[in-house]
Amino acid sequence: MSKLIKLYNIILSNVGWLFLFVIFLFNSAFSYNKDNTNNRLKVVVIDPGHGGKDSGTMGTKRFSIYEKHVALAVSLRLGKYITNAFPDIEVVYTRSDDVFLELNERTDIANNINADLFISIHCDGFTNPTPSGASVFVMGMSKLKANMDVAIRENSAIYLEDNYEEKYDGFDPKSAESYIVFSLMQNTHLNQSIKIATEVEKELSTRANRRSRGVKQAPFYVISRTNMPSILIECGFLTNPKEEVFLHSEEGQDYLASAIFSGFKDYKESLEALGSNKKEKENIDIKQEFSNLDSTDINLDKVVFKVQIGTYLSSMLNNRLFIDIKAQEHKINDTFKYYVGLEIDKQKADILKNKMIANGFKGAFVVAFHKERRISMKEALDLQTKTNNNE
Repeated sequence: MSKLIKLYNIILSNVGWLFLFVIFLFNSAFSYNKDNTNNRLKVVVIDPGHGGKDSGTMGTKRFSIYEKHVALAVSLRLGKYITNAFPDIEVVYTRSDDVFLELNERTDIANNINADLFISIHCDGFTNPTPSGASVFVMGMSKLKANMDVAIRENSAIYLEDNYEEKYDGFDPKSAESYIVFSLMQNTHLNQSIKIATEVEKELSTRANRRSRGVKQAPFYVISRTNMPSILIECGFLTNPKEEVFLHSEEGQDYLASAIFSGFKDYKESLEALGSNKKEKENIDIKQEFSNLDSTDINLDKVVFKVQIGTYLSSMLNNRLFIDIKAQEHKINDTFKYYVGLEIDKQKADILKNKMIANGFKGAFVVAFHKERRISMKEALDLQTKTNNNE
Protein backbone atom coordinates (compact mmCIF):
# COMPACT_ATOMS: atom_id res chain seq x y z
CA MET A 1 0.00 0.00 0.00
CA SER A 2 2.83 2.39 0.82
CA LYS A 3 4.25 1.83 -2.67
CA LEU A 4 0.88 2.70 -4.22
CA ILE A 5 0.65 5.87 -2.15
CA LYS A 6 4.15 6.85 -3.21
CA LEU A 7 3.30 6.23 -6.86
CA TYR A 8 0.08 8.21 -6.47
CA ASN A 9 1.98 11.18 -5.06
CA ILE A 10 4.51 11.01 -7.89
CA ILE A 11 1.72 10.95 -10.45
CA LEU A 12 0.06 13.96 -8.83
CA SER A 13 3.34 15.84 -9.04
CA ASN A 14 3.49 15.08 -12.78
CA VAL A 15 -0.02 16.15 -13.78
CA GLY A 16 1.38 18.22 -16.65
CA TRP A 17 3.16 15.21 -18.08
CA LEU A 18 0.07 13.01 -17.73
CA PHE A 19 -2.05 15.64 -19.48
CA LEU A 20 0.41 15.61 -22.39
CA PHE A 21 0.25 11.82 -22.39
CA VAL A 22 -3.57 11.89 -22.78
CA ILE A 23 -3.16 14.31 -25.70
CA PHE A 24 -0.53 11.98 -27.18
CA LEU A 25 -2.91 9.01 -27.00
CA PHE A 26 -5.75 11.04 -28.53
CA ASN A 27 -3.59 12.22 -31.40
CA SER A 28 -2.22 8.71 -31.97
CA ALA A 29 -5.71 7.24 -32.13
CA PHE A 30 -6.90 9.65 -34.81
CA SER A 31 -3.67 10.36 -36.66
CA TYR A 32 -2.71 8.99 -40.06
CA ASN A 33 -1.47 5.45 -39.40
CA LYS A 34 1.10 4.28 -41.95
CA ASP A 35 0.81 0.69 -40.76
CA ASN A 36 -2.55 0.55 -42.57
CA THR A 37 -1.26 1.89 -45.89
CA ASN A 38 0.60 0.12 -48.66
CA ASN A 39 3.75 0.23 -46.48
CA ARG A 40 5.87 2.08 -49.02
CA LEU A 41 8.67 4.18 -47.58
CA LYS A 42 8.57 7.67 -49.03
CA VAL A 43 10.27 9.95 -46.49
CA VAL A 44 13.14 9.06 -44.16
CA VAL A 45 14.48 11.47 -41.55
CA ILE A 46 18.11 11.03 -40.52
CA ASP A 47 19.04 12.74 -37.26
CA PRO A 48 22.76 13.33 -36.59
CA GLY A 49 22.94 13.57 -32.79
CA HIS A 50 24.14 16.69 -30.96
CA GLY A 51 25.78 19.56 -32.89
CA GLY A 52 26.98 23.12 -32.35
CA LYS A 53 27.56 23.88 -28.66
CA ASP A 54 26.51 20.32 -27.83
CA SER A 55 29.58 18.23 -28.64
CA GLY A 56 28.16 14.97 -27.28
CA THR A 57 30.68 12.39 -26.11
CA MET A 58 34.18 13.86 -26.33
CA GLY A 59 35.93 10.49 -26.35
CA THR A 60 39.48 10.17 -25.07
CA LYS A 61 40.08 13.87 -25.82
CA ARG A 62 43.16 12.97 -27.83
CA PHE A 63 41.47 14.53 -30.85
CA SER A 64 39.30 17.55 -31.59
CA ILE A 65 36.70 15.30 -33.24
CA TYR A 66 33.73 14.49 -31.01
CA GLU A 67 30.46 12.63 -31.18
CA LYS A 68 28.71 15.45 -33.07
CA HIS A 69 31.27 15.21 -35.90
CA VAL A 70 31.13 11.43 -36.25
CA ALA A 71 27.33 11.36 -36.08
CA LEU A 72 27.08 13.94 -38.87
CA ALA A 73 29.63 12.18 -41.09
CA VAL A 74 27.91 8.79 -40.77
CA SER A 75 24.47 10.36 -41.27
CA LEU A 76 25.44 12.14 -44.49
CA ARG A 77 27.01 8.97 -45.88
CA LEU A 78 23.90 6.98 -44.94
CA GLY A 79 21.69 9.52 -46.69
CA LYS A 80 23.77 9.26 -49.87
CA TYR A 81 23.51 5.47 -49.83
CA ILE A 82 19.71 5.68 -49.55
CA THR A 83 19.37 8.39 -52.21
CA ASN A 84 21.62 6.58 -54.69
CA ALA A 85 19.84 3.25 -54.26
CA PHE A 86 16.29 4.60 -53.93
CA PRO A 87 15.98 8.00 -55.65
CA ASP A 88 12.22 7.94 -55.08
CA ILE A 89 12.76 8.14 -51.30
CA GLU A 90 13.09 11.64 -49.88
CA VAL A 91 15.91 11.88 -47.31
CA VAL A 92 15.61 14.72 -44.81
CA TYR A 93 18.36 15.59 -42.31
CA THR A 94 17.55 17.27 -39.02
CA ARG A 95 20.92 18.99 -39.48
CA SER A 96 23.42 18.90 -42.33
CA ASP A 97 26.17 20.92 -40.66
CA ASP A 98 27.53 21.72 -37.21
CA VAL A 99 24.53 23.50 -35.66
CA PHE A 100 22.73 23.08 -32.36
CA LEU A 101 19.21 21.69 -32.43
CA GLU A 102 16.83 21.28 -29.53
CA LEU A 103 15.50 17.77 -28.97
CA ASN A 104 11.92 18.78 -29.67
CA GLU A 105 13.01 20.45 -32.91
CA ARG A 106 14.36 17.13 -34.14
CA THR A 107 11.11 15.29 -33.52
CA ASP A 108 9.04 18.19 -34.89
CA ILE A 109 10.91 18.00 -38.20
CA ALA A 110 9.96 14.34 -38.59
CA ASN A 111 6.38 14.72 -37.39
CA ASN A 112 5.62 17.85 -39.42
CA ILE A 113 6.57 16.21 -42.72
CA ASN A 114 4.79 12.97 -41.80
CA ALA A 115 7.97 10.91 -42.24
CA ASP A 116 7.87 7.12 -42.57
CA LEU A 117 11.03 6.41 -40.58
CA PHE A 118 13.30 8.24 -38.11
CA ILE A 119 16.95 7.21 -37.63
CA SER A 120 19.03 8.99 -34.98
CA ILE A 121 22.81 8.50 -35.14
CA HIS A 122 25.05 8.74 -32.05
CA CYS A 123 28.28 7.47 -30.47
CA ASP A 124 28.59 5.95 -27.03
CA GLY A 125 30.88 6.72 -24.12
CA PHE A 126 31.72 5.36 -20.70
CA THR A 127 33.81 6.16 -17.65
CA ASN A 128 36.51 3.63 -18.54
CA PRO A 129 38.07 2.70 -21.88
CA THR A 130 37.10 -0.98 -21.91
CA PRO A 131 33.52 -1.09 -23.32
CA SER A 132 33.16 -1.33 -27.10
CA GLY A 133 30.59 -2.21 -29.72
CA ALA A 134 27.43 -0.90 -31.32
CA SER A 135 23.88 -0.81 -29.94
CA VAL A 136 20.50 -0.10 -31.51
CA PHE A 137 17.76 1.30 -29.30
CA VAL A 138 14.00 1.48 -29.60
CA MET A 139 11.68 3.38 -27.30
CA GLY A 140 10.87 1.74 -23.97
CA MET A 141 11.56 1.64 -20.28
CA SER A 142 14.62 -0.50 -19.60
CA LYS A 143 15.16 -2.64 -16.53
CA LEU A 144 18.90 -2.37 -17.03
CA LYS A 145 20.65 0.53 -15.33
CA ALA A 146 23.24 0.72 -18.08
CA ASN A 147 20.55 1.38 -20.70
CA MET A 148 19.00 4.09 -18.53
CA ASP A 149 22.40 5.71 -18.08
CA VAL A 150 22.81 6.01 -21.85
CA ALA A 151 19.34 7.57 -22.16
CA ILE A 152 20.06 10.06 -19.37
CA ARG A 153 23.32 11.08 -21.04
CA GLU A 154 21.71 11.63 -24.44
CA ASN A 155 18.65 13.37 -22.98
CA SER A 156 20.88 15.72 -21.01
CA ALA A 157 21.32 17.81 -24.16
CA ILE A 158 18.14 19.48 -22.87
CA TYR A 159 20.24 21.34 -20.30
CA LEU A 160 21.87 23.32 -23.12
CA GLU A 161 18.52 24.74 -24.22
CA ASP A 162 17.08 28.03 -23.01
CA ASN A 163 14.03 27.78 -20.73
CA TYR A 164 14.13 23.99 -20.89
CA GLU A 165 12.10 23.72 -17.66
CA GLU A 166 9.10 25.41 -19.25
CA LYS A 167 9.63 23.98 -22.72
CA TYR A 168 9.60 20.37 -21.49
CA ASP A 169 7.01 20.89 -18.76
CA GLY A 170 9.40 20.17 -15.92
CA PHE A 171 11.00 17.09 -17.47
CA ASP A 172 14.43 16.54 -15.88
CA PRO A 173 16.64 13.97 -17.66
CA LYS A 174 18.30 13.03 -14.35
CA SER A 175 15.10 12.65 -12.35
CA ALA A 176 13.63 9.16 -11.96
CA GLU A 177 10.14 10.62 -11.47
CA SER A 178 10.29 12.33 -14.86
CA TYR A 179 10.57 8.94 -16.56
CA ILE A 180 7.29 7.60 -15.17
CA VAL A 181 5.40 8.94 -18.15
CA PHE A 182 7.79 7.06 -20.46
CA SER A 183 6.55 3.78 -18.99
CA LEU A 184 3.11 4.68 -20.33
CA MET A 185 4.11 6.43 -23.55
CA GLN A 186 5.25 3.34 -25.41
CA ASN A 187 5.87 3.92 -29.09
CA THR A 188 2.77 2.97 -31.07
CA HIS A 189 5.13 1.83 -33.83
CA LEU A 190 7.23 -0.35 -31.54
CA ASN A 191 6.94 -3.55 -33.59
CA GLN A 192 8.17 -1.85 -36.77
CA SER A 193 10.91 -0.11 -34.79
CA ILE A 194 12.11 -3.45 -33.45
CA LYS A 195 12.09 -4.91 -36.97
CA ILE A 196 14.44 -2.31 -38.42
CA ALA A 197 16.52 -2.24 -35.23
CA THR A 198 17.06 -5.99 -35.56
CA GLU A 199 18.11 -5.67 -39.21
CA VAL A 200 20.51 -2.79 -38.49
CA GLU A 201 22.04 -4.52 -35.46
CA LYS A 202 22.71 -7.64 -37.55
CA GLU A 203 24.44 -5.64 -40.28
CA LEU A 204 26.53 -3.60 -37.83
CA SER A 205 27.82 -6.90 -36.48
CA THR A 206 28.48 -8.60 -39.82
CA ARG A 207 29.19 -5.87 -42.37
CA ALA A 208 30.87 -3.31 -40.08
CA ASN A 209 32.39 -6.02 -37.86
CA ARG A 210 31.32 -4.25 -34.69
CA ARG A 211 30.88 -6.10 -31.43
CA SER A 212 27.13 -6.41 -31.06
CA ARG A 213 25.62 -5.02 -27.86
CA GLY A 214 22.17 -5.99 -29.09
CA VAL A 215 18.80 -4.34 -29.62
CA LYS A 216 17.69 -2.57 -26.45
CA GLN A 217 14.91 -0.42 -25.09
CA ALA A 218 15.53 2.93 -23.40
CA PRO A 219 13.54 6.16 -22.94
CA PHE A 220 15.32 8.48 -25.36
CA TYR A 221 13.37 11.68 -25.86
CA VAL A 222 13.92 11.88 -29.63
CA ILE A 223 12.42 8.45 -30.31
CA SER A 224 9.63 8.79 -27.75
CA ARG A 225 7.92 11.70 -29.51
CA THR A 226 7.99 10.61 -33.14
CA ASN A 227 4.85 9.48 -34.93
CA MET A 228 6.62 6.81 -36.98
CA PRO A 229 8.98 3.83 -36.46
CA SER A 230 12.14 5.20 -34.86
CA ILE A 231 15.54 3.90 -33.80
CA LEU A 232 18.59 5.40 -32.14
CA ILE A 233 21.98 3.93 -33.05
CA GLU A 234 25.09 4.12 -30.86
CA CYS A 235 27.79 3.39 -33.46
CA GLY A 236 30.54 2.61 -30.95
CA PHE A 237 32.49 3.93 -27.98
CA LEU A 238 34.58 7.05 -28.48
CA THR A 239 36.01 6.41 -25.02
CA ASN A 240 37.60 3.19 -26.27
CA PRO A 241 40.91 4.29 -27.91
CA LYS A 242 40.89 1.60 -30.60
CA GLU A 243 37.25 2.09 -31.46
CA GLU A 244 37.66 5.87 -31.41
CA VAL A 245 40.24 5.61 -34.20
CA PHE A 246 37.81 3.47 -36.23
CA LEU A 247 34.95 5.93 -35.67
CA HIS A 248 37.13 8.86 -36.72
CA SER A 249 38.35 7.23 -39.93
CA GLU A 250 36.57 7.73 -43.24
CA GLU A 251 36.75 3.97 -43.80
CA GLY A 252 35.11 3.28 -40.45
CA GLN A 253 32.38 5.84 -41.04
CA ASP A 254 31.69 4.34 -44.44
CA TYR A 255 31.49 0.83 -43.00
CA LEU A 256 28.98 2.05 -40.43
CA ALA A 257 26.86 3.95 -42.95
CA SER A 258 26.93 0.96 -45.32
CA ALA A 259 25.86 -1.40 -42.54
CA ILE A 260 22.99 0.84 -41.44
CA PHE A 261 21.92 1.19 -45.07
CA SER A 262 21.95 -2.60 -45.54
CA GLY A 263 19.73 -2.98 -42.48
CA PHE A 264 17.47 -0.25 -43.83
CA LYS A 265 17.32 -1.97 -47.22
CA ASP A 266 16.39 -5.32 -45.68
CA TYR A 267 13.70 -3.63 -43.60
CA LYS A 268 12.38 -1.80 -46.68
CA GLU A 269 12.25 -5.00 -48.72
CA SER A 270 10.50 -6.83 -45.93
CA LEU A 271 8.03 -3.99 -45.46
CA GLU A 272 7.27 -3.61 -49.14
CA ALA A 273 7.52 -7.32 -50.04
CA LEU A 274 10.41 -6.60 -52.42
CA GLY A 275 13.26 -8.98 -53.11
CA SER A 276 11.21 -11.95 -51.81
CA ASN A 277 12.68 -14.37 -54.35
CA LYS A 278 16.20 -13.64 -53.20
CA LYS A 279 15.25 -14.09 -49.55
CA GLU A 280 13.45 -17.34 -50.30
CA LYS A 281 16.51 -18.78 -52.06
CA GLU A 282 18.78 -17.81 -49.18
CA ASN A 283 16.43 -19.42 -46.67
CA ILE A 284 16.12 -22.65 -48.69
CA ASP A 285 19.92 -22.98 -48.70
CA ILE A 286 20.04 -22.54 -44.92
CA LYS A 287 17.13 -24.92 -44.43
CA GLN A 288 18.91 -27.68 -46.32
CA GLU A 289 22.00 -27.22 -44.18
CA PHE A 290 20.35 -27.10 -40.77
CA SER A 291 17.09 -29.08 -41.12
CA ASN A 292 18.40 -32.22 -39.39
CA LEU A 293 19.88 -30.60 -36.30
CA ASP A 294 17.24 -31.50 -33.73
CA SER A 295 17.54 -35.18 -32.83
CA THR A 296 14.56 -36.62 -30.95
CA ASP A 297 16.41 -39.67 -29.67
CA ILE A 298 18.88 -37.83 -27.43
CA ASN A 299 18.53 -38.71 -23.76
CA LEU A 300 17.72 -35.38 -22.08
CA ASP A 301 19.02 -36.75 -18.74
CA LYS A 302 22.45 -36.20 -20.23
CA VAL A 303 24.21 -32.89 -20.68
CA VAL A 304 23.25 -31.37 -24.04
CA PHE A 305 24.65 -28.43 -25.97
CA LYS A 306 22.75 -25.88 -28.03
CA VAL A 307 23.82 -22.82 -29.98
CA GLN A 308 22.27 -19.54 -28.91
CA ILE A 309 21.85 -17.37 -32.00
CA GLY A 310 20.15 -14.26 -30.69
CA THR A 311 18.18 -12.33 -28.11
CA TYR A 312 15.28 -10.15 -29.27
CA LEU A 313 12.57 -7.93 -27.82
CA SER A 314 9.79 -9.61 -29.80
CA SER A 315 9.09 -13.12 -31.05
CA MET A 316 10.89 -14.11 -34.25
CA LEU A 317 9.18 -17.48 -34.75
CA ASN A 318 7.16 -16.19 -37.70
CA ASN A 319 10.34 -14.99 -39.40
CA ARG A 320 11.03 -17.32 -42.34
CA LEU A 321 14.71 -17.62 -41.46
CA PHE A 322 13.95 -18.75 -37.92
CA ILE A 323 11.32 -21.22 -39.15
CA ASP A 324 13.67 -22.80 -41.67
CA ILE A 325 16.46 -23.40 -39.16
CA LYS A 326 13.96 -24.77 -36.62
CA ALA A 327 14.95 -22.25 -33.97
CA GLN A 328 13.82 -22.99 -30.42
CA GLU A 329 12.30 -20.03 -28.57
CA HIS A 330 12.70 -19.42 -24.84
CA LYS A 331 10.90 -16.41 -23.38
CA ILE A 332 12.60 -14.98 -20.29
CA ASN A 333 10.93 -11.93 -18.75
CA ASP A 334 10.53 -9.49 -21.66
CA THR A 335 13.13 -11.01 -23.98
CA PHE A 336 13.09 -13.90 -26.46
CA LYS A 337 16.15 -16.13 -26.76
CA TYR A 338 16.69 -18.47 -29.71
CA TYR A 339 18.66 -21.70 -29.92
CA VAL A 340 19.43 -24.24 -32.63
CA GLY A 341 20.80 -27.75 -32.40
CA LEU A 342 20.83 -30.42 -29.73
CA GLU A 343 24.17 -32.19 -29.29
CA ILE A 344 25.79 -34.33 -26.61
CA ASP A 345 29.20 -33.68 -28.19
CA LYS A 346 30.48 -30.15 -27.58
CA GLN A 347 32.78 -30.34 -30.61
CA LYS A 348 29.75 -30.86 -32.85
CA ALA A 349 28.06 -27.92 -31.17
CA ASP A 350 31.17 -25.81 -31.88
CA ILE A 351 30.99 -26.78 -35.56
CA LEU A 352 27.34 -25.76 -35.65
CA LYS A 353 28.20 -22.46 -33.94
CA ASN A 354 30.74 -21.69 -36.67
CA LYS A 355 28.16 -22.50 -39.35
CA MET A 356 25.66 -20.13 -37.76
CA ILE A 357 28.27 -17.37 -37.57
CA ALA A 358 29.07 -17.91 -41.25
CA ASN A 359 25.36 -17.56 -42.05
CA GLY A 360 25.08 -14.14 -40.40
CA PHE A 361 24.50 -14.93 -36.72
CA LYS A 362 27.78 -13.36 -35.67
CA GLY A 363 27.04 -13.42 -31.95
CA ALA A 364 26.27 -17.17 -31.86
CA PHE A 365 27.74 -19.15 -28.97
CA VAL A 366 27.41 -22.58 -27.35
CA VAL A 367 25.36 -23.06 -24.19
CA ALA A 368 24.86 -26.16 -22.04
CA PHE A 369 21.71 -27.66 -20.49
CA HIS A 370 21.09 -30.47 -18.04
CA LYS A 371 17.55 -31.71 -17.49
CA GLU A 372 16.29 -28.61 -19.31
CA ARG A 373 18.16 -26.29 -16.91
CA ARG A 374 20.88 -24.08 -18.30
CA ILE A 375 24.24 -24.66 -16.62
CA SER A 376 27.72 -23.23 -16.98
CA MET A 377 30.11 -24.76 -19.47
CA LYS A 378 32.45 -25.83 -16.65
CA GLU A 379 29.61 -27.58 -14.84
CA ALA A 380 28.58 -29.28 -18.08
CA LEU A 381 32.03 -30.64 -18.83
CA ASP A 382 32.50 -31.75 -15.21
CA LEU A 383 29.18 -33.60 -15.32
CA GLN A 384 30.12 -35.29 -18.58
CA THR A 385 33.46 -36.39 -17.16
CA LYS A 386 31.78 -37.76 -14.04
CA THR A 387 29.14 -39.60 -16.08
CA ASN A 388 31.76 -41.13 -18.39
CA ASN A 389 33.80 -42.32 -15.41
CA ASN A 390 30.78 -43.95 -13.82
CA GLU A 391 29.97 -45.74 -17.05
